[in-house]
Amino acid sequence: MRNLYQCRRGSVAFATVVALIPLIGFLALGAEAGSWFVTRNQAQNTADSAALAGALAVANTNVQPDFGTLNGFASGVVVTSGIYTAGTGFAAGAVPANAVRAVVTECRPQSLSLVVYTGSCNGTDSNIKIEATAIASVQTPAKLPCAMSLTGPITFKDAAVEINAPNCSLASNGTPLGIEFQVAPKTYNVGSVTTAGGCSGSLCGSVSTYAPPTINPYELLTNSINGLTLSPCSGSTLRPYEGFNCANNNVTINSATTLDTSGVYFFSGGLTLGGNGALSTGVGVTATIIIIPDGTKTSLKMAGGSTFKISSPATAPSASAVPGALSSVRYLLANMAIFDPELSPQIVGGATMTGSGVFYLPNAALNFKGDSTSTSTPSTCTQVIAASIQFTGTPTLDNTGCPESIKIKSQVVALVQ
Repeated sequence: MRNLYQCRRGSVAFATVVALIPLIGFLALGAEAGSWFVTRNQAQNTADSAALAGALAVANTNVQPDFGTLNGFASGVVVTSGIYTAGTGFAAGAVPANAVRAVVTECRPQSLSLVVYTGSCNGTDSNIKIEATAIASVQTPAKLPCAMSLTGPITFKDAAVEINAPNCSLASNGTPLGIEFQVAPKTYNVGSVTTAGGCSGSLCGSVSTYAPPTINPYELLTNSINGLTLSPCSGSTLRPYEGFNCANNNVTINSATTLDTSGVYFFSGGLTLGGNGALSTGVGVTATIIIIPDGTKTSLKMAGGSTFKISSPATAPSASAVPGALSSVRYLLANMAIFDPELSPQIVGGATMTGSGVFYLPNAALNFKGDSTSTSTPSTCTQVIAASIQFTGTPTLDNTGCPESIKIKSQVVALVQ
């Protein structure tokens, strides 16, 4: 017995067992805390996605999905709209909403750790509460664009160019070069100039470079019109779609032509205004000109003193005024004067482009040449969107009368918290 009592063999093993008890507890706590950390990151990603989707829904009046359910959170996501300002933060419920707050709450049981949490989560005692919050806002620049290039630069090539747009901006998504002043224009009165790329030339000090790209507000319309086919209209009279369900085919206008019926006019095979050709809307008439792309014809071509003067409708066309393929995107045709997705529009010589609404040429390297002008009065406004825009010769872009309701809506959705 004395030998057994004095024996020290096995004491290390006993001490090890005793030491393992708290060690296992710490390891369990570390493993469980690690799982909480992973859940926290997943919750934050979900909150970020929900807030961004909610802000996009505010910007575009769409319905957002339930990001909580999609990402496996049983409690879902609590999404609240309101107003966000840099100075005061987020105010829930305030209108008109310009921001969305998303909160993800997840309850996790203490299954392994030796730490006892005595609080509650969603009414369940001793559960760990994991919460993530994100706020995204819709940010609108002080000056909305009235001329925008989608992929290439806006270039000023001649000193006789006149730009008079104090209440709106020029925006370019061109990279690496977005704005190019080869020479200083004769008149340069612009509310602001932004570009996603760089700037070259003497007036770059007034340009905001490497800004977030301006969102193309008509991309859905572009996708819907590509591939559209319509039967040719009969006769030489220009026909709106409603009541005729056709496209005016391969049209050349060499004299004054007035549209006397409001509606959406489709053209296949291009639209040419030659000689002294003029296309205009009559008194009290509004129209939208859509050129269907086929990849083989010159689209809008204006030369030799021709005139394009279209007053666009302030509201979207009815469902019967457009083909069924455009039914879901017809709201984008409000304020649209001309939509031309072909590759080679030309506005040259003494051509004049006037009227109210958006002139949308998304795939065109648009060259305002010669004495081409775009003018407006307080009741009208001409907007230009093209792949790239170049001012050559003596053109004038005058948008002093652009009302806010017609200007291209330029919005950036960003996480602010």
